[in-house]
Amino acid sequence: MKFALKLDVILWLIIGAGLSLLYVPKGLLMNLHLMFWLVGSGALAVLIAYAFTYYNTAKCLIYGVIFVLSLGYFHFQANQLLSQAEQLARVNNHISTPIKIEKILHQQDYQTIIATAKLAEKLPEQRIYLQWQSKNNTVSDRKIEAVKVGQIWQAELLLKPLASRLNQGGFERQKWYFSQGISAYGRVKSAVKIAENFSWRERLLQVSFQQTQGLSMQGLLLALGFGERAWLNPEHWQIYQKTNTAHLIAISGLHIGLAMLLGFALARVMQFFLPTHRIGVIWPLLCGIFIALIYAQLAGFSIPTLRALLALCLVCVIRMLRCYYTAWQYFQWVVALLMLWDPMMLLSVSFWLSAGAVASLILWYQLVPLDCIKWQIYPIKNTWVKKLVRWIFSLFHLQLGLLCLFTPIQLYFFHGMALSGMIANLFAVPLFSFCLVPMVLFAALSQGALGSWQGANWLAEYLTEYLAQWQGYWLNISHKQGQWIVILLLGLGLLYVHFLQYFQQNSQLKVMKKPILAVKKSISLNAEKLPNPRFLQKMKFIFIGLLSIMLINLGWQGINTPKWRLETLDVGQGLATLLVKNQRGILYDTGAAWRNGSMAELEILPYLQRQGIVLDKLILSHDDNDHSGGAEAILQAFPEVELMASSRKNASKKHRTFCLQGKQWQWQGLTITALSPQQIRDRAENPDSCVLLIDDGQYKVLLTGDADSQTESQFADLAGKIEILQVGHHGSKTSSSEYFIKTVQPKIALISSSRGNPWHFPHSVVLARLKAQQSAVYNTADFGQISLLFFPEQIKIHTARSEFSPWYRGLIGLLAK
Repeated sequence: MKFALKLDVILWLIIGAGLSLLYVPKGLLMNLHLMFWLVGSGALAVLIAYAFTYYNTAKCLIYGVIFVLSLGYFHFQANQLLSQAEQLARVNNHISTPIKIEKILHQQDYQTIIATAKLAEKLPEQRIYLQWQSKNNTVSDRKIEAVKVGQIWQAELLLKPLASRLNQGGFERQKWYFSQGISAYGRVKSAVKIAENFSWRERLLQVSFQQTQGLSMQGLLLALGFGERAWLNPEHWQIYQKTNTAHLIAISGLHIGLAMLLGFALARVMQFFLPTHRIGVIWPLLCGIFIALIYAQLAGFSIPTLRALLALCLVCVIRMLRCYYTAWQYFQWVVALLMLWDPMMLLSVSFWLSAGAVASLILWYQLVPLDCIKWQIYPIKNTWVKKLVRWIFSLFHLQLGLLCLFTPIQLYFFHGMALSGMIANLFAVPLFSFCLVPMVLFAALSQGALGSWQGANWLAEYLTEYLAQWQGYWLNISHKQGQWIVILLLGLGLLYVHFLQYFQQNSQLKVMKKPILAVKKSISLNAEKLPNPRFLQKMKFIFIGLLSIMLINLGWQGINTPKWRLETLDVGQGLATLLVKNQRGILYDTGAAWRNGSMAELEILPYLQRQGIVLDKLILSHDDNDHSGGAEAILQAFPEVELMASSRKNASKKHRTFCLQGKQWQWQGLTITALSPQQIRDRAENPDSCVLLIDDGQYKVLLTGDADSQTESQFADLAGKIEILQVGHHGSKTSSSEYFIKTVQPKIALISSSRGNPWHFPHSVVLARLKAQQSAVYNTADFGQISLLFFPEQIKIHTARSEFSPWYRGLIGLLAK
């Protein structure tokens, strides 16, 4: 062979091919036929190039073949999952089949699970997301069959195609389905238990569940011991989220690493009693892997534990083979192997949080080594005290690194940060790692011996109460604010790199021999531990490049800012329309609400927070739940907002006005006129909807709520010709009469409905009327969130879902009607 392939390049090619799953549309997924054709052609080209001694060309072609093979592998996995989901979308809605409970996601006031089942003859067993039904079909009866992992039930299922709401920057449930290998969604109408096939882990879980009954922190203890969060108290979960310590609850690399460290330490203690020639490094590594394997099995071999276990095994194998790899090479190996192990892992947020945290720490320890500062103010003679101080300082150093480098990743996924997160982690990480987790493991494996569950519960209560004091420091950060924070961090990083380069280039570090702080003792930089000059130069270019991209992006956003926006949020079968100008907003309707939740909390408020929008006014078209159900949540989040409605309901609220025909006001340069109703009711029904005409001097928008055909005839002439119509009653044939559509002649028609709704909205008659007027119809069931951007010369339409969207966002099965 006249040339050698570089392993690093091959790993990056595999990683690059895998990353394509994040953005490739369905139509561009490579099929096996194309892959084999390209690989065959590439192999032939390699032979020809090699025969004519074009070795560099042959080398590049081999890399190309490897990349195509990787693409084919990853895209095959996506195509296979999509194909199964599409086929199951055509399966009979009602099916009776055995299901095996694989994972319980929630089991408190309602129950959701992941199960495996044979849903079609020609398909293998599928992972299916199920919502368990109550015994009786009434809201008041909430009796739910309590299932256990490992049970097998004969269930009558109501199947539906995979579908989810989709709003810009929001949680993508359909993406989460695919990340879990789920290809179908269903509801359990009735079920009978037919068998129990409990594994060792599942039997231990059931015993632990019984032993922790009545303990205040049962959910947290089971989450730490078994990775099961079905019983985690929502209030406790919120405390850990708001203090940046939620990672301590999920069994991930930290916990698996601690388990391995425990096994390694036990083996080293055993070696203390052995002869010298019996002592080696392999035995402790094997013991560490064994303990980590036990903990991973307790956690049900969840995706985070598998990631950590695979990474640890790789590191151990490399150590046993006495090979040398840099930290970044280890990182490449682990990421590439994880992608090949489970390509759908790339769609999981936890994967990116884990990979991002590891990459951040590798970079931090290269840029700011722990020993780069010589601290000699208070010399410590006692060895144990010195080790303790160094350990505390190293923990602080680690948390500072995560704060500086991991913050952009956290802002991207969570749109906020805990100002107290660093302090909370400094206190909580050691106690969780070295006290609570070992206590929980001992309690689980010993079945509660020596009152271990009670002891663990006491410590968990103490830690949670302590962290609860810090949850008020959570700061919601909008997308634009997050961009400025990232720019600030990049700027500080660039200044730091320039600072180090300056002193490295200044008289061969003579300046560094002078103390930074002139006192009896000194703080000085350790020249031997400073980063390599070539590495610093690379980082300088990286910081400059990223900073330039961020600034150009912000400038581009400023140049392309519209006069105002109209957002039709995807809230399922309901309505929530948002007018936005100068970061101020008017919300027209709030979507539905249900016991312990609402669309306002799930979709509307998070969107307002991400965009940094402050509401000036909340307008409720009428009092049906799918339009006004989330009003209470909105009013709590914005207590000073002005409330407008067409009924006397909520009349006690402050800042309360009524929507009545003829009322007109100016807002941010827009003229808003109420065209209906003509009188106020005690409870506003569909005909009493608050109908608004919005005019910016160039374009007109008509919001009709659920106004029926008879009501439409009363304000159609008042509205006149318009550009944008919010189609009444989600496209029901009781609205959008032929006379009304011909009168207003909308160019763009917006429909808010859920996919597969039981009323089959929008009705084909309404769609035909709109088509006859050559109106462009956009339905949230098909497109997700619909954004209209008003510019002086045109109206731009952006949708959350389009034909160029990544494959995992596409509609499964038939299009919504």
